[in-house]
Amino acid sequence: MPRLPGPESGPSEALRTAIERTFEATASSAAETGARARDLLDEVVRRGQEALDASAGRLEEARDASTRRLEDARDASARRIEAELRALSDRLEKLESAVRGPGKNP
Repeated sequence: MPRLPGPESGPSEALRTAIERTFEATASSAAETGARARDLLDEVVRRGQEALDASAGRLEEARDASTRRLEDARDASARRIEAELRALSDRLEKLESAVRGPGKNP
């Protein structure tokens, strides 16, 4: 508890008392400010983590969608190539038959 200046105290004691009172008055305010700053920092960290989690989820969804599209494109391409090979095989067989002549088997 700060001492109150008495008639025997001089200017230095009055200054000391004023400083002690100021310190006591602002100490609780500083603690509250520190607590608010910690709370704000916790909120920033929480929101940052939420944003990171959301971004990771969107990235995973985009990767999965891209993988599906690539697989679909690959399958369609394979089906198209198979159809072209069948058509070429049929044409080749017709050409070979024409060269062999009618009624000749290989």
